[in-house]
Parts: sequence; C-alpha cells; structure tokens
Amino acid sequence: MPIVVVTGATGAIGSATVAALAKRRAQVVALSRPSLDLSSMASVRAAARELNRTVGHIDALLNIAAVYSATYRKTREGFELMLATNHLGPFLLTNLLRERLSGGGRVITVTAPSATHVDVDRLLDRDRFGSLHSFGATKAANLLFTFELARRAKRWDVRANAFHPGLVRSDLMRETPRPVRFLTRLISSSPERAAHDLVDLALSPAVAGTTGWFFKGTRRIDPPKSTLDLGEQSRLWTRSADLVELENGF
Repeated sequence: MPIVVVTGATGAIGSATVAALAKRRAQVVALSRPSLDLSSMASVRAAARELNRTVGHIDALLNIAAVYSATYRKTREGFELMLATNHLGPFLLTNLLRERLSGGGRVITVTAPSATHVDVDRLLDRDRFGSLHSFGATKAANLLFTFELARRAKRWDVRANAFHPGLVRSDLMRETPRPVRFLTRLISSSPERAAHDLVDLALSPAVAGTTGWFFKGTRRIDPPKSTLDLGEQSRLWTRSADLVELENGF
C-alpha cells in the first residue's frame, strides 16, 4: 500500500485528492492546520519530526497547500506570509523528509506557469509589496525549486515534478476583487478533475521514472523559460536554505 503525504489536505484540491487517493487504496497522511502550518518553519520541523518517527518510506509527497493574501502579512519568524506558505514551508518540509523519500519517492508541487521574477529581497520588503506580484513570484519559485530538486535528488533516487491544475473552483483567491472572483469561478473546473490527474502522477507506474517535468493534467507542458535558468534555480535554493536554516538537505 503506497504512503502519500498531502499538504493542504482540507482545501479544495487537497480534500479531493485525499478522497481520490483513498479510492486507490493509498495510505494517506493528510496534513493541514493545526498539524502543519506551512507559514511556520517551527511547525514544519515539528511535522517532519513526527513523520520521520512514525512513517516508513514515503511514496509521494504532494505539496498542494497555498495561500493568497491581498495585504502584507508577516509571520512570527519574519517572513511574508505567501513566501513562507507557498515556497519556504514546502521547501523545508521536502528537504526534511529526504530519508523517507529516498528510494523511488515522488515529490509533486502544485503551482502555475508563472514567469514572475523571484527577488527574495523584494518579497521580504513590506514597502515593495504587491499581492499579485508576490503570489506570482511564489508560484515561479515552486518551479525553480522543482527543477533544482530534480537534479539534486537523483543521487537519492527521488523524482520531482510540478503540476498545474488550471483554474479550479476554490477559496484560494477569495481576497481578490469581487469581479475577479466572479469571472474566475465562471471559467474554473471542479477540484475533482485536478485531483484525479494529480493522483495519477503520484501513483501511476507510467511516470515512475519521470523527473524535472511540468505537467498540466497528465500532459507535459513547457514552463516559462525564466524558470529554466540554472543560475536562478541554484541561487533561490541557496537563499531559501539560508532563510530556513537548513543544514542537511538534498
């Protein structure tokens, strides 16, 4: 029975994914607040310690959780909320679960094809905050992280891919202006469709050896060219590791 760890397990895509995994007879470790608060690196470390203590091999880690904030919000550890939740938290959690993922584990990070430039200093600066810019930058950071992880994790026999669910009906963008929310809901699809595709990527033998790819549904798509810059990938990894005080990661 495959063991799959799911973050954001109570959100629209997360809850649909948990249900779809159960139908596939996977053993699901569903993480959401209060068991895991991705905006808190202390919470991430605590959750990782518990998983490393209680779980054997992790067949797939699905980084689904995300947040959008219309205003600048600082976490207790001094990070902007979206940067912490959407990038730093998943980055740290994935690295702390390295030993459990090694030997064929899959890391799939839910994101979007964002080409927003990732300037960590700007993301930490309240005076330069822009909600859509910051959200877009964290989604681009997910891609940079995935592609760097795919290279680093080969020695541990771990695969890393990114997944774009398309527009999905959820409460993620509830702080955007009402006309935007209305239009988005009109053209969005159900979370069940995205969950079905995500579970296929997590469990299907057909993609067991795939790494460093960006999927929409179960089809490979091209990421923004800016996210393929090896220097940007490496620099973001190093800066992220410094921020979260990661010593032994991938």
